[in-house]
Amino acid sequence: MDLTERLLRWSLPRVFLVAAVGGTEARLAVERVLRERGWRRALTPIDADLLVVCGSGGPEAEEAVDRLWDQMPGPRARVRVVSAHEAARRLDRARAELHDVAAQRRDAASRPGPPEPRAPRGDEEQQGHGNHGTHGGHGTHDGHDDHGTHGGHGTHDGHDDHGTHGGHDDHGTHDGHGTHGGGMKMPGGLAMAQRGPDRDGLKLDRLHVALGPALPDWPSGLLVRTVLQGDVVQQAEVSTVGKPDGPPFWDAPVPDADGRPDWTRTRAAAAADSLQRLLAVAGWPDAAAAFRLLRDDLLAPGPWRPRARHIRWVRRVRRSRLLRWTTDGTGPAPAHFPEPLRGDATARWTRWLDDVAAVVLAAPSAREAARPPGRERAEHARAALAALPELLVGQELAGARLTVASLDPDLEALATHEPEAARG
Repeated sequence: MDLTERLLRWSLPRVFLVAAVGGTEARLAVERVLRERGWRRALTPIDADLLVVCGSGGPEAEEAVDRLWDQMPGPRARVRVVSAHEAARRLDRARAELHDVAAQRRDAASRPGPPEPRAPRGDEEQQGHGNHGTHGGHGTHDGHDDHGTHGGHGTHDGHDDHGTHGGHDDHGTHDGHGTHGGGMKMPGGLAMAQRGPDRDGLKLDRLHVALGPALPDWPSGLLVRTVLQGDVVQQAEVSTVGKPDGPPFWDAPVPDADGRPDWTRTRAAAAADSLQRLLAVAGWPDAAAAFRLLRDDLLAPGPWRPRARHIRWVRRVRRSRLLRWTTDGTGPAPAHFPEPLRGDATARWTRWLDDVAAVVLAAPSAREAARPPGRERAEHARAALAALPELLVGQELAGARLTVASLDPDLEALATHEPEAARG
């Protein structure tokens, strides 16, 4: 066994996780396996050696995944997980591929060299690939589901020390294939960005940046094409990528101890899933990992009673002044929004926390009966997609990402449930 093979066998994979529309069940299963094995998640494809795609996706989604694959350095492996029961087996197979020195050398030999310089095109754009931004908080985190290296001074040891987005790096790693209008070229054939007046009357670079559909902690299937000056969104256009193959994941209830549908737990688990995404984007990966575990506990069929750690996590997030400071005033929704989406990002994640607390803090006999959430989630997604362009314009990228995370449109539900007017 040579040194290369030894290093491959001793190292744990760093996973870049992409979820297509319809891949929620597979994503949750993959996240659970990663947690159990201690595999870390990467913020960008450049930092990853294992690309995991959850769900089937479509041609446009596949194009985005192929661009991610091209950016990953070797050794690397790629796997698609479509259903929950195959997650562990497929991840094992992918890790074995990572350890196959001969296969990795063949892959390295087959990769093309640097692209030849080419003439710039003004209609191409950069693709944001998953950097949450430089967090101006308190450095590296001690959570078991790390979201990358953060600039700062030490480790987190308190419920408020989760950091805030600095915003100036939030558009992530770009694919290097697009140019941005303008005639001057940089090394490698990339074009200089066009310039335009910003809100202060200064001339700043104007960049075309696509957010999604393959960003970590990003709603599945959402694509936001933006025009940026500095870090400020000047224009935003929202579209969706892919369609689900089956019913939405959150349309299936969690069975209680008697096998009856427990919609209150289902809603709480869905809220915990949205919360973990927002907490990760806000720069608090420890809390995000805790709410992923809480979500999985809520989804386990059969009897369920809260543990002390569940209560502690809910109270810790609710008391976090720094989290509120990070999200206060971000993405205030129009008055015509559905009630659960009104207010700013803080108001929205607080409602999710209330849904979780209704199960974690309330006695089973005190819980209110809940109804299936599918159609309501579709209406919320429809409203969010319509309002997002207006909500994002004028925000820095860190705020734009928090706004999207606080809305968390469920495109699986949107593709399945028709509007009320259409049904009538």
